[in-house]
Amino acid sequence: MSTSALLVMYPGLEGQLFDPAARSRLGHVVDLSSDAAVVDLAGLDGLEGVEVLVTGWGCPPLDADTLDRLPSLRFVAHAAGTVKGLVTDALWERGVTVTSAAAANAVPVAEFTFAAIVMLGKDVFGIRDRHRQARGTTSVVDHAPVGNRGLRIGIIGASMIGRLVVERLRTLDVEVVVSDPYLDDAGASALGVVALGLDDLLATSDVVSVHAPALPSTHHLLDAAALARMRDGAWLINTARGSLVDTTALEAELVSGRLSALIDTPDPEPLPSGSPLYDLPNVVLTPHIAGSLGNEVGRLGELAVTEVERFVAGQPPLHPVTREDLGRIA
Repeated sequence: MSTSALLVMYPGLEGQLFDPAARSRLGHVVDLSSDAAVVDLAGLDGLEGVEVLVTGWGCPPLDADTLDRLPSLRFVAHAAGTVKGLVTDALWERGVTVTSAAAANAVPVAEFTFAAIVMLGKDVFGIRDRHRQARGTTSVVDHAPVGNRGLRIGIIGASMIGRLVVERLRTLDVEVVVSDPYLDDAGASALGVVALGLDDLLATSDVVSVHAPALPSTHHLLDAAALARMRDGAWLINTARGSLVDTTALEAELVSGRLSALIDTPDPEPLPSGSPLYDLPNVVLTPHIAGSLGNEVGRLGELAVTEVERFVAGQPPLHPVTREDLGRIA
């Protein structure tokens, strides 16, 4: 008997996640209860035989009431990053296997971060602004402080994204240091980096890039005292979550001009229209674009399909998420 599955996400999103090839692969291993994605499971009938949910942005919490209508559910393949918005105690208690496509979403974030580090080292944004004002002269380039050679790059969080950034930084002539409570010296050596405490990393890095998860323990990890430890002229990159940084404290450092920042995920998001960070020359603001956009979204769908294929074939998932994981992952 074939496996019954359902797409649960914002309607229309399935067209972005699954190109014809991915959709064909999915159709070879499961029977979709509906060709179109749904979000309102309460309004659907005939869910009793559904064994697999392929979920994405917009999937509601899979609580006890919802699961009562899905008595055959055994597998959830989440075609997005964090599963925290959909998993519940009831889901774990029923022994449903959950997977995430966070590994696929990590790729563009790491690419974005690597590109940002290269451009910040070359003072691309400052030179752009000065070049725009000077109109036709090369005197806007101050060669002495420009370049990536020999910089110390501090990575906060040896997460999936953090490790991908480290991997890409190996192509540069830079020193990489990492702060992560779960990374010991042996693990750091395997990564080819130096493990440092957060205070030392902040005090000695030219660029600090944040890749830690948003947890109660990491809320305002970079508060006023932490930011004050950063060396004058250092850059802070945040492509993680805005809650890891005390926005008020960071704003004070940026307004003073002592620090610079590239912020993809502010707190709040978006920043109020009156925030001075929009106009400061030492700040680069982007509207949460480091993660999967456009054709990059297809990676998430492809990974979710792979997980479903493995489930149907009786193989273990590549990226399972457990209840215990939620206390330490994004």
